[in-house]
Amino acid sequence: MTAHNRQTVLDLVRWNDPINGLIATVRRIPERVTPVVTLDRITAEAALRKLLADEAPLTDLTAWAEELHTREDADIEPDHEDLLTQFLFEFSTSELFEPVTRELCNRWIDELRKNA
Repeated sequence: MTAHNRQTVLDLVRWNDPINGLIATVRRIPERVTPVVTLDRITAEAALRKLLADEAPLTDLTAWAEELHTREDADIEPDHEDLLTQFLFEFSTSELFEPVTRELCNRWIDELRKNA
């Protein structure tokens, strides 16, 4: 994977730009089976805080989580795989759990910090 492609996946994980553009860009690069970047609790919390600060609509979190949940080249923080996998699963398939709300985001921030 080129440095540019790795940076693109990293930008997605860190949600550095508008989500629709990030998803379109990252889908143009071939995935690697070997992870090149890692989603950690700090990055997950930052995504939630972005929503709480009204920097993105709640629906963007669903799109972000869905894209990360399916990527083979984005790994999950060691020792927190269950927590972060559940985080991605709940937000990427909110119709199976509960709607994405500010309250849900705050509860997940508490959960991510509790497991620090």
